Amino acid sequence: MTALSMQHVAWLGLFGVLIWAIQTLYVSLRPGLRDLPGPWLARYTPLWRFMFVLGGKAPEGYRKLHAEYGQMVRTAPKVVDISDPSAISLIYAIGSKFMKSDFYCSFDVMYQGEFMSSMFTTRSPEEHKALKQPVAQKFSMTSIKTLEYLVDPCSEIFTATMKEMEGQVVDLGTWLQWYAFDVIGAITFSKRFGFMESRKDVQNVLSGIDLGLRLGGILGQIPMLNRFSLGSKTFRSVLCRLSLPDPIDIVTKMVSEAIKSYDAQTSTTDTRTDFLAYFRQQQKSTGKVMPDKEMMNHLTNNLLAGSDTTGISLRAVFYYLIRNTDIYRKLQKEIDDLNDAGKLSPVITYAESLQMDYLQLCLKEAMRMHPGVQYPLERVVPHGGTTISGHFLPEGTVVGVNPAVIHRDRQIFGQDADEFRPERWLCDEEKAKLMGRHLLTFGAGARTCIGKNISIMEMGKLVPQILRQFDLEWASDEPEWKVETFWFAKQTGLLVRFRERSRNP
Repeated sequence: MTALSMQHVAWLGLFGVLIWAIQTLYVSLRPGLRDLPGPWLARYTPLWRFMFVLGGKAPEGYRKLHAEYGQMVRTAPKVVDISDPSAISLIYAIGSKFMKSDFYCSFDVMYQGEFMSSMFTTRSPEEHKALKQPVAQKFSMTSIKTLEYLVDPCSEIFTATMKEMEGQVVDLGTWLQWYAFDVIGAITFSKRFGFMESRKDVQNVLSGIDLGLRLGGILGQIPMLNRFSLGSKTFRSVLCRLSLPDPIDIVTKMVSEAIKSYDAQTSTTDTRTDFLAYFRQQQKSTGKVMPDKEMMNHLTNNLLAGSDTTGISLRAVFYYLIRNTDIYRKLQKEIDDLNDAGKLSPVITYAESLQMDYLQLCLKEAMRMHPGVQYPLERVVPHGGTTISGHFLPEGTVVGVNPAVIHRDRQIFGQDADEFRPERWLCDEEKAKLMGRHLLTFGAGARTCIGKNISIMEMGKLVPQILRQFDLEWASDEPEWKVETFWFAKQTGLLVRFRERSRNP
């Protein structure tokens, strides 16, 4: 290389650095953003936010940020996190023009060599509507209740195993995850995957999903990083050639095998009511063929999202009950009274769980204290910009409200918002509605989690089933559980002992 060409390269490099510096300075000083408080480094680079979530302690960090800087905190050059309750209806309302941000791209999965957006990940309202319309009825509570017969064997396996393990130290958090995944397999394919029966992570599915979520939650903080790594088909191809596993690939293979099995046994599948059967039977009745990609999309999404969210919520319920003896005993008495009155079935039904008023309060309060998602629910400010909390934000700004922050807002939930107190929901109707409007456990608006009824049914059935048959006691040497958050706030260390009760039906 000649001296002249080396000089050209040096000048080009210097020019590139200069352009980057000017652009960084422009964004940091952009009207509408420059006056917002936040960590000084965050206004210049998204690397601050990347490092902020890397340790898995984002929920505590976000609460501290808002305590220090207020309701509007700048956490990246174009990102503003918001804790103003009034922002929820503006950002997430049905019909809102705030679209999901590129953060969600990090959770797209590969199918036949192409990336596939789901109802959860798509940024397009039109695509979301097109995906949701054919399946919305199947996710209604009326429809989900028809699948109880597929859930009941999972409850029986769980309680039978806990009876067998009576007195031993049980990792309840792991067992609840296994239960949730076996349930989602049963209602999706009429087939449990066998986590509880084999007492292990079958084919390392759960560890693979966990790795995928961790990577997505971290890389999504800087969408460009995702585009050049897991969001790149070239990068995925290199991983495949190096025989490095795709953490989500095992799930798509399980779905493909389930579809092939169903199609090979059409003479015995007409009476099935699971999700796969519903989609296939709907094709017969309407004459409209659901494309393979769309079928894979819905069924894969069930598995990827359906077990983690429910497992997290179930852990939260049992954790807070065990740590609050008076609440535990009060709920157990409600269950016992209904059982003594002959109003409960051997496997408690969802309808029966709705008779348990205190149970419903405990479930709602546990999900307030520990929502499954504890990152900001990111959206993009639409064309023309908008004003939030008295601040004008330019179009393209990424904004979001974090359930982990808003659920602890003392103005909404009371001065004891950091405490587990189900009775807070026993208030006047207006106060209860106010608190309910600010629960983001399942998201909000048109993008509310479509599978929430599955989770609600599972919780309503399993919690009273266990408390009726067993007493649970804390068995860990540690005083508290441990939580790591990479999008989902996943708990470990929920070690307990089961003791069968003499009141067992």
